[in-house]
Amino acid sequence: MKNISTKFKINSLSYFIFISFLLTGFIKNILLIFFIVLVHELGHLFFLKWFHYEVVQVEIFPFGGVTTTEKLINSPINKDLLIYFGGALFQILLYFLFVFLLCKGWILENTYQLFLHYNKAILLFNLLPIRPLDGGEILLLTFQKFFPYEKTLRMIHYTSLFFLFLFILYNVKSNLNNLIIITFLFYKILFFYKKRKHFTNKFLLERFLYTIPYKKIKHHQDKDITILKKETLHFFKTQNKYIHEKEVLKQKFDIHSYF
Repeated sequence: MKNISTKFKINSLSYFIFISFLLTGFIKNILLIFFIVLVHELGHLFFLKWFHYEVVQVEIFPFGGVTTTEKLINSPINKDLLIYFGGALFQILLYFLFVFLLCKGWILENTYQLFLHYNKAILLFNLLPIRPLDGGEILLLTFQKFFPYEKTLRMIHYTSLFFLFLFILYNVKSNLNNLIIITFLFYKILFFYKKRKHFTNKFLLERFLYTIPYKKIKHHQDKDITILKKETLHFFKTQNKYIHEKEVLKQKFDIHSYF
């Protein structure tokens, strides 16, 4: 987390939106939007640092940010939930800060109302159950508490498409900003769908290479690695005995098993 400021990146869309707001005279609006987005991302970064996860990059968009980390897919679900809720938590704290500033007379009423509008809009938008928004990631983590990892990737894909469709219907008379957001979300949904096998293999490889803490143990009659679930250690029955999941994964990842 050292030199975290060097890992921030402003997406080209943000520059476009920023310039369009400046040209139309909405300087206060765009400054408030980017300030709220920055505070939102700091909420994620706070908990990432708290749990000692390495941050690769924070990319700022007009409607939010995308934080890339090096944490394992098999990291504890509750920690990940707190990280994704961190953005909303910091926005709520920011609301109380602006209430304090208004009470002290340090900001004008119209500035407070403008902040209130954008803070609420960004908060609700990021909690939509569409991946990669916070709400989508939170829903995915909730799925992973109950279902196998590979299955949850399919579940979040169709859930994201459904809620994106509802979002499009709600914004049927979309302005340019909403069209950009819809295009971005649709692109990311397709991206995650195309990369689902990559994420599944990474999930399995982590379980083969690392010692991961588990909360539950399950025994199965058949050797089927598609049923592996986060925070659960699996044993598979073979020749009248149960073997550790690493023994099954070894056949998939260990090159020596082929010779």
